[in-house]
Amino acid sequence: MNTPQRSMDRVRPKSKAPQIRRNVFIAVIAMVVIGCGVALASMDFSTRRIDRDKLSIHAVQHGTMEVKVSANGQLLSKNFEELTSQVTGRVAKKLVKAGAVVKAGDLLAELANPQLVASADEATAEWEGAVSDLRASEAKLRTDVFTQEVRVTRAQFDMERAEVKLEAESALLGQHIIPDVDYKRSKLTVDQLRKTRDIEERRLQTVRDNVKVQIEVKQSRVEQLARARDRARNEVANLRVVAGIDGIVQSIGIDMGQQLQPGSPIGRIAQQDKLYAELRVPAREATEVQPNQSVVVDTRRGTVNGVVTRVDPGVTNGTVIVDVELEGELPAGARPQLEVEGVVYVSRSQNTLYVSKPAYVKANSAVSVYKLDPSGRYADRITIQVGKVSVNDVQVLKGLDAGDRIITSEIGEWRDQERILLN
Repeated sequence: MNTPQRSMDRVRPKSKAPQIRRNVFIAVIAMVVIGCGVALASMDFSTRRIDRDKLSIHAVQHGTMEVKVSANGQLLSKNFEELTSQVTGRVAKKLVKAGAVVKAGDLLAELANPQLVASADEATAEWEGAVSDLRASEAKLRTDVFTQEVRVTRAQFDMERAEVKLEAESALLGQHIIPDVDYKRSKLTVDQLRKTRDIEERRLQTVRDNVKVQIEVKQSRVEQLARARDRARNEVANLRVVAGIDGIVQSIGIDMGQQLQPGSPIGRIAQQDKLYAELRVPAREATEVQPNQSVVVDTRRGTVNGVVTRVDPGVTNGTVIVDVELEGELPAGARPQLEVEGVVYVSRSQNTLYVSKPAYVKANSAVSVYKLDPSGRYADRITIQVGKVSVNDVQVLKGLDAGDRIITSEIGEWRDQERILLN
């Protein structure tokens, strides 16, 4: 029987893949370490780093710079009415509120004062009594004049009859028909009646003069009482507060039951179709603002052109008041006391360097800014000289050239750094 032979085990060769992977891994780690070392060696740890995305950077330009001044303000009415109480009274009715559109003569409020009403009634009664007395006096005095006229007429007739008789006796006297003594008696009667007539005529004139004086006195009294009556009626009428012009009620500052005295403010009405703009220009920017300069006023519902008509010579709370005449049709919604923004076009500087205005820059001054290097990675602090300042731009007089870039945003906490690195 043959014994089977054992087959011998073969040694399998070891795989080289793990070794290769290990070598690759080691090589990658080495490269990373070397790269990091190189990066760390090249990094600038001494310069302050600033996030570029948080900065505003602008380039210096060459050309024409429009010098403009921006200011806030409000629209005001050219024609307005200040409502004040003309009499003492208690507010009984309040019929309108601020913003109401009213017409001239519209009732706005009513005051109550029973004493004024009673005084007006008494004044009217006194005037009516004086008028009645005047009429009665006129009737009586006319009667006196008529009576005296009758006496004058009677005296005139008596004298004329005596003259006729004297004329007849004069003819008979020449014929020796009547005695001479009768003629003389008739002549004396004529003289006596002529004097009587003259006296009655003078008395008539005296009566007429007296009538005139008495009528004038009583008429004066009537007129005096009429004025007192009118004043009393006006005071009662002034208990009704009415609009004197067409417009919009800007304010109505009274409350029901409030006691008002003469001169107490009630409200204000302004015409809304005749408006002008009142701008409050910062005093440091108002030095070149002059009348006749062009202005664009923004009402937030549209813009309207205008022209400067007045510049207040004084400074109030750090601003100068500038009045602007508006030209053309006003935007919808324009009304008194509407807040607006205005831009005054002061001048044009041609062939000059200018750049977007850095924060807190003043005209004609030296300003520290950060200028970017050609790579744009670093910015160095330099001092430049600026001239005119506009709304968005500033004129560069010295320190920068066209194309240079500077940081125009607020530099904040790193303002003490001579150089910064932009991430």
